[in-house]
Amino acid sequence: MNKFLAIQHTYQGIELALFQDSRLLEKVYDDKKRASKNFIHLLTSLLKNNTCTLEDISFIAANKGPGPFTTLRVVLASVNGLGFATKKPLIGIDGLMALLQEYQDDKHSFTVALLDAFSGDVYFGIEAAGLSDRYIGYKNNVLLLEELYALYLDAQCPEAKIQFVGNGAIKYKSEIHAMFGNNAIFLDPIPEHCSIEQIGKLAFKQWNHSEGLSDQLLPMYLKQMAFKKPEKPSSF
Repeated sequence: MNKFLAIQHTYQGIELALFQDSRLLEKVYDDKKRASKNFIHLLTSLLKNNTCTLEDISFIAANKGPGPFTTLRVVLASVNGLGFATKKPLIGIDGLMALLQEYQDDKHSFTVALLDAFSGDVYFGIEAAGLSDRYIGYKNNVLLLEELYALYLDAQCPEAKIQFVGNGAIKYKSEIHAMFGNNAIFLDPIPEHCSIEQIGKLAFKQWNHSEGLSDQLLPMYLKQMAFKKPEKPSSF
């Protein structure tokens, strides 16, 4: 059996969780304003509550972004420090893809994950029901919604149901509803980000396949690239 830590930033704070294989043992949370100050205290308490030490940990997983710049850097700097001090392997998880995979539902034609990229932009992930292709990137929210409408509702799939998740979906819910009407589907409540359970699930899968092991994690900043996608749609 493997015990491991999963750590992620959110737009409001940081989460730490202890897993034993795929089972969540405990998770803790603190506000982002105290993230740097209380990180070691949170970690120590989490381990102590479960009669565990860093020596018992097989690896450390972390949400590597995209997300709020400062909190993401604080979390990954702390994770890299832990990895260096303990010589434990690190596994980075794409938080946008994790959100998309966690809430993708084949009952809906498409699932769209939106995370706030600030200044009117969103990080986006798009997945079609029954298909393995996923598209991710960042774009101005208005342009993205217009392109989504043109691609999936205006011509090809006028009856398509599109599920929106993420804090970007919360922030721009009125704009989404105004453009897509009843074609837009929202969970209640709308999940703001992927869960720490999802981070643990994906990390444990990678660990079992010896994939993505590293001694240092770098933040994922989608705004540094024009677009990242497996293949089409070309208009993105």
